[in-house]
Amino acid sequence: MGVYQTKAQVHAFERGFQAYGKGKSQSDNPYPREADYFGCWMQGFQKAQEQGRDAEQELQPRL
Repeated sequence: MGVYQTKAQVHAFERGFQAYGKGKSQSDNPYPREADYFGCWMQGFQKAQEQGRDAEQELQPRL
């Protein structure tokens, strides 16, 4: 996310990130598909999902 973003875009990203932590699904995105914020929310959700997967992999024993 090295591109300039407005406060509203950052807020949408954070909402998506937090939604994953609350056990929500991608279909819970509150923004309409055609809105710019839809993608920001989705990016936040997916970032949290990736971090969750990375954390799970670190916890698994290596054989």
